[in-house]
This record gives sequence, C-alpha cells and structure tokens, in this order.
Amino acid sequence: MNTTKPSPLCPGDTIALVAPASWVTGVDQIVAALEERGFGVKVAANAFSKLSNFAGTDEERSRSLMEAFVDPEVKGVWCMRGGYGCGRILNLLDYEVIRQNPKIFIGMSDITALHVAFTQLAGLTTFLGPVASFLTEKNRSPFAEKELWETLSGMEKEWAYGETLVSGQAKGGLTGGNLALLASHVGTPWEVETQGKILVLEDVDEYAYRIDRFLVQMEQAALFDEVAGVILGSWEKCKPGKEGDWEIDAVLHHFFKGAPFPVLRDFPTGHIADQVTLPLNSLVELDADAKRVTLLEPAVALERLPKGRSTSLSLESERG
Repeated sequence: MNTTKPSPLCPGDTIALVAPASWVTGVDQIVAALEERGFGVKVAANAFSKLSNFAGTDEERSRSLMEAFVDPEVKGVWCMRGGYGCGRILNLLDYEVIRQNPKIFIGMSDITALHVAFTQLAGLTTFLGPVASFLTEKNRSPFAEKELWETLSGMEKEWAYGETLVSGQAKGGLTGGNLALLASHVGTPWEVETQGKILVLEDVDEYAYRIDRFLVQMEQAALFDEVAGVILGSWEKCKPGKEGDWEIDAVLHHFFKGAPFPVLRDFPTGHIADQVTLPLNSLVELDADAKRVTLLEPAVALERLPKGRSTSLSLESERG
C-alpha cells in the first residue's frame, strides 16, 4: 500500500482531541494550552465519559475517532491519553475512510494499536509522540514540544541520541511503539509488519521478565527474522520481579546480543518527558555506530502547505 502523508499542521488549524482508550482528566486545560498556541480545538463527544477505565463504550470511542477523521475542518487528531482500550475498537473503524481523509495523528502507549492499524491498513503516516495531556503537566518538557512541532512541520530531522547495542547501519520504514501492545496483537489481523522495517520498542512499569516474555513471543512469531534494525526507547519503572531476577538492561543485552541487525538503545522515545516525535511509516536510516537516526523524507505533505503559511511556533529548547 502506498504511503499517504497528511498535510502540515499550522497555527490556525483545528485539532480534534480524541479519547480512544482510557478516560481523561484535564480536558479544559488541554484545550486552553492549544488555543494559546493559536489552534482551533474540537473535543470528541466521549471525552468526558467514563465506563470502567474506558472513555465511554467501544462504540462511542470508535465513533468519535471516525468523526474526527471525516470532519473537513480538522487537520490534526491528537489522542489525549493512552491507558487501555484501543485494541477493542480496531474492528469498528473504517480504514478506507481514514485513508481518504489523511490527517496528523499523534499519540503513544496504548495508541500503538491504532498506529499499526492506520499505517498498515490505511497507508497513513502517523506520529509516535506525546499524548495531549502532557500539555497540562506541571513540569512539561520544552524539548518534547520543540521536537513535536518541528517533526509535524516537515523539518529535516536527525536524532543523535542513545548507545550502540549492536553495530551496523540500516534503512527502512519506521514502525512499532509500545512492546506490550505489539506482543498482544501477535497472531491477529493487527499484528505489526516488521519485514524490512526499523522497529521501535519501549515499555513502562513492567517486570523485566515480562519484557523478555514479550520479546520471545515476537521472536517465536518470526517478527525479528527479517527486521532491518531495532531502536530501543525508554523502559521506565521496568524492574526485576524478585531478588535475583535480571535487571532490564540485562534482559535487553541478553536478547539482542549477536543480532544480525543494528540495535540502538536508550533512544528518547516512550514514557519519558523528554521524548522525540517519530513519524511512523516514514523512511529512516539507523546508524547504530554513530548513534544516529535520520529521517530521509518529509513526514508531511509539504506541497499542501498553504502559500504564505508557516508551521513554526518559534519554540527553542535543548534536551534536559
């Protein structure tokens, strides 16, 4: 399937705030933060709903998400929170309609399920970046904001972070996200495609042995057989289950040592404040020796940037 890039997101455009997974708090503060940056905002109908740990029923969450994509005024669709629930609505979405209405789509964690579905079934470039609730955090990251708006603007990007785990260089389309979500969809129609891809993996608050279990599950499903390269992000609060168990560093080293593809670890993506925004379904080059990831094509359709309009929000910062 051909890749479809969304139009750049410019100040003055309208962003739809959606809640496809867990229930959300601080919606009014998120709206205010985006309006301060010059965006129009529409809030999904289910944003204030709560059913168990979900933001409404599966039907309400899927319907609101589809409404955001078909709304001609909306240029960006930003998930306010992850949590749990995206996997429950994958069969309720119309991927042909999403393909015909490409928009900036942003989120992480549980949103990984939607990233995989949108890139593989709709051919859309999507953005693995912070959920919108980060705008309300007391110590929110200027680095993450700068990275977000730069990537959404179509700026040339090269990220020089991390440590070499396995030497080598590779090129491929970017895919992946949260490891637990990727492993949970092995053997389903929503299984991630890894052949020739640069695979991003991260997780949070899991016992280290469970990280090993997820990796082994993907390995046994042959998902590492033809992968071009791997980028390992953050593993916040991933700790041994009991005394004597491996630390997360040992799990990753043991699993990937000797891999026939380059592996870069400690890359700033995942459940951390200072995270980059990665355009999934875009071509990148991974140089694990140089500790560098280079975006080889614009993440957005720059030819659809209205004449005289700028995507810049003049955000200046460095990673803390």
